[in-house]
Amino acid sequence: MSWTLGFVGCGVMAEVMIAGILDEGLLKPHQIMASNRRGERSAALSARYGVQTTHDNLEVVAKSDVLVLSVKPQALGAVLRQIQGKLPPSTMVLSIVAGAKITVLSQALGHERVARCMPNLPCRIREGMTVWAAPQDAKAGDISRIEQILGVMGGVIRVPDESHVDLATAVNGTGPAIIAQFVQAMMEAATYIGESRAVAKETVLATMVGTAKMLQASDTHVASLIDEVTSPGGTTSRALQVLKQGRFSAVITESIDAAFERTKALGAELERDLS
Repeated sequence: MSWTLGFVGCGVMAEVMIAGILDEGLLKPHQIMASNRRGERSAALSARYGVQTTHDNLEVVAKSDVLVLSVKPQALGAVLRQIQGKLPPSTMVLSIVAGAKITVLSQALGHERVARCMPNLPCRIREGMTVWAAPQDAKAGDISRIEQILGVMGGVIRVPDESHVDLATAVNGTGPAIIAQFVQAMMEAATYIGESRAVAKETVLATMVGTAKMLQASDTHVASLIDEVTSPGGTTSRALQVLKQGRFSAVITESIDAAFERTKALGAELERDLS
């Protein structure tokens, strides 16, 4: 590979990408550069992975064939203003900033080659899912590079409309925290009825993973699989009844909807900031 990859911002997801890319042999350390305001963070990345680090965003911009914007939404406006008009025409920009629309990014940068994506936390162990979008006229070479970058972290889905990336931010991006909250509640329930913490952790996680794999392997609707294990008057039917009384499904829907509304609000805030 003869191309270079740059990161403006060195947060958790940037490090996940860097680690996966190097482990998979997609690029060599000298082909990756990252900028960060905190010197200790830059030093840690350089020591851990051998990549180039700098405090200067413009240095990364000048040297990158693919540039990943991986800053917090609140910092994106200042970064875009700093690098506006400085991108080489051949550079492909990939944003992982929640809510930042392609059109807004493109206008703010004065640059047409822009894509956006939403990875999730399981990307850390290469079991993630990333949903991404690019303009319909995106070049084949740009698409290939992005697919390679995202593919080192797990599954990749390219969607034709970037509105689906906002949806994925609420479902795909927020989902791991909601599932982890559910797992924690299950563990607490298991210890409440008398299981040890060690047994509770092992059984709950094994049940979660096994159920997910079973659902992935089956063409049957989820509701049918629930029916299979629910006998009239049995333990599962009693448990599900309590969940219904507690508005379990409604609360999950409301939490995902809240995340979606916040995603849209972040996008609107950024658009106002740049107007």
